[in-house]
Amino acid sequence: MKKISVFAGLAFALLPLLANAEAWSETGKVIYVDDGDTVVLLRSDNSRMKIRLSDIDAPESMHGQKRPGQPLSQKATDYLKSLVHGKIVNAHCYEFDRYKRGVCTITVDGQSVNLKMVHAGLAWANRANPKYVRDTRVYEAESVAKKQAVGVWSQPNQVAPWRWRKDCWNDAACDGAEQ
Repeated sequence: MKKISVFAGLAFALLPLLANAEAWSETGKVIYVDDGDTVVLLRSDNSRMKIRLSDIDAPESMHGQKRPGQPLSQKATDYLKSLVHGKIVNAHCYEFDRYKRGVCTITVDGQSVNLKMVHAGLAWANRANPKYVRDTRVYEAESVAKKQAVGVWSQPNQVAPWRWRKDCWNDAACDGAEQ
């Protein structure tokens, strides 16, 4: 009897994880680009969904006085806008993050926008959380962008966004911040 109740308790505890276990798709129009890896999708039922692009991490945008943006954060945002703003996109989603954003791969005309951001050197492959990288092509795209010295790779001493959040935002060491 004790084994059954332990199993039942474990199954109940895992329910939230199982709810996010299956991927799903969304289609809609991008009505807002928040930064280089976050957009807002307007669905056909007029509901909105905030989406965080899976597999990548773009330069951090400014979030108030104490959280300055990284170099090229605005360029990354502008490039993402040029790819998706006002367009109908498909989003293949895997889960929701702690901010309740869908974590998704966005495609336009069958091409991965996430991958295009890395190819352009305006996002890193998400090495801080590699378990969340579903499209491993981002690693090769990053390598090519580095070799071609495009985007962030055209500038010396680039800091990955996950390091920026720790060093600059948490520890106030913000060399090269974009104000």
